[in-house]
Amino acid sequence: MMLKSIDDPKITKLTKQTHEVDVPPLCPKTFNPIQGSTLTITYSPKGKLLELYSINDYVASFIGSEEVRDLELFAQVVARDCQSVLGVKVTVIGKFVMNIGQTLICECES
Repeated sequence: MMLKSIDDPKITKLTKQTHEVDVPPLCPKTFNPIQGSTLTITYSPKGKLLELYSINDYVASFIGSEEVRDLELFAQVVARDCQSVLGVKVTVIGKFVMNIGQTLICECES
């Protein structure tokens, strides 16, 4: 699934855009991460905004992925792909609640 963008309506100067997305269990064996896991995508738009519905579909496309098998790589791939679509620096923070009593937080910049 590809991320999509929409044109910024430019009614006022939008200085920061933040999306907080629930992350479903991505691993079909461990069912990690568990409920409460989020992905926060932040950027300063220059003409384009991430299209909301494509973000959910994009995140869901990683369920059971054979290419992206760890959460650290997942966060880095999301940062890279968002930057590619928007053409601006993007920060991604993954807060991944694990079923082993740990929370993994990954912060990436494109």
